[in-house]
Amino acid sequence: MKIIFLWVLYPLIRPFYLLSLILNTLILALVIIVISPFDRKGNVVHYIGKFWSLLNIYISGTRLAIKGKEKIENGRNYIVLSNHQSLIDPWILIGKLPLQLRWTIKPEVKKMPIFGYALERMGHIYVGRRKREDKVPTLEVAAQRIKQGASVVFFPEGSRSKDGHLRKFHRGGAIAAIRSGVPILPITVNGSRFVLPKGTLALMPGKIRVIVGDSIDPGSFDDNKIDELTAVVKLAIQQNLDLEYGSFT
Repeated sequence: MKIIFLWVLYPLIRPFYLLSLILNTLILALVIIVISPFDRKGNVVHYIGKFWSLLNIYISGTRLAIKGKEKIENGRNYIVLSNHQSLIDPWILIGKLPLQLRWTIKPEVKKMPIFGYALERMGHIYVGRRKREDKVPTLEVAAQRIKQGASVVFFPEGSRSKDGHLRKFHRGGAIAAIRSGVPILPITVNGSRFVLPKGTLALMPGKIRVIVGDSIDPGSFDDNKIDELTAVVKLAIQQNLDLEYGSFT
């Protein structure tokens, strides 16, 4: 019966879910744009984003759990580094992590009508992707967000992993941690690649688990040890990676 629901009935429901997603995204993005001039740090509109994320996860039928939440210290901000398997990973992190999160986002997203502007008004950071010097302002803006009390999220793989295996890690998150002195919070997301695989909008009602690793103090690293810190973070994420979690087979 479960197989019939997943592969026969759910595809019939999916178009209605996508329509709901488009409508609630448009409405909440407009609300954020209206409120944002009165919320310069983005702390209030963050909770609108949190509501939006959890709403769309749960109405899809996906179950979401978190392990290790107690490792996150109250009142502390972090450089959050996470693996990346699916377009819904940002929903998962903003929905489950008890932090004021700001994202580093591909510049292409900024071109999306209303939604792209709403993300900017929330304080998220658009990343320069073509030249190395384009990334310098990104780190400066990230440092500014941290000073305002937010935690900044990097997906060090840069793009989604189709098979779940970790790709090569970029150095931006490690650089931001070393220069700001803010601890790194390694996060492993399991199961999202089955719920919404890379290269498709064929969402499935699966299960996802977020695992919070032990925070990593960048104090013993400097600009000559960026690669070493990056490797430490990658290992911390790798240790909690479960490639079969959430599989439908």
